[in-house]
Amino acid sequence: MDEPYPKMHQPGDLRLPTATGNTQPLWQALAKLVPDFNGRRVLAIHSGDGWFCRYAVNHGAIAVLGIDDLPSNITASRKTASSDRLRYRIMPDHALDRITGTYDYVLGTFDALNPEFHQATEALSKRLTPSGQMLVTVNTSTEIPATDERLQLQQLVSDQLVINRWYQIHDTRLNQNQQLHFLLSAQRRIRSYH
Repeated sequence: MDEPYPKMHQPGDLRLPTATGNTQPLWQALAKLVPDFNGRRVLAIHSGDGWFCRYAVNHGAIAVLGIDDLPSNITASRKTASSDRLRYRIMPDHALDRITGTYDYVLGTFDALNPEFHQATEALSKRLTPSGQMLVTVNTSTEIPATDERLQLQQLVSDQLVINRWYQIHDTRLNQNQQLHFLLSAQRRIRSYH
C-alpha cells in the first residue's frame, strides 16, 4: 500500500503536464498577470481541462481548487494529473456561494451575458483574502457600443469589488469577430466605518 495513486505527483516529482496551454489563450492571459504563485492559494472558476490549475501548481501554488460545471471537464482534468495541492469540484455558477475557504487569487472565465455573472462575482468576492486579487476574463457580444463597454462591465461586477484595471485581450487564437474578450483585475472593497 506504499504505492502512490496513479498519476499522483509527489513533492519533488516531475512537473504536472501543461501541453494543452497553447489551446487556452484566455487562461494564458490570466496566468501572465499573476505576479507570484509561490505559497499562494488559488481558485480557478470554469477551469476547463485544468491547464491553468496544473500551471499554478507547477509555479508554486500551495493549494489550487478548479471548479467547472461540466462533469466531463472535471473527469478529464483528474485523469490528466493530480497532486496533493490540486483539487477539482463540479459546481454550477449559481452554487459558487458554497465554496469555502479564502484564496489569494480567484481567477476565471465568464460570459457577460450569463445572468448569474453578478451573483458569481458577489460570491467569489467573499472568498478573497484581504489582499487577494480577482482576475477574470469576460466575453461579451460586439453589439455593445464601444463607449459603453466599461460602464456596462462595471455594472455587471459585484459592488464588493473594486476594478483596478481592465483591457481587451487581443489574441489571434480568439474569434474577435463574434466576441470581445476583456480582462478585469479587481480586489475586495475595503469598507471603512467612522
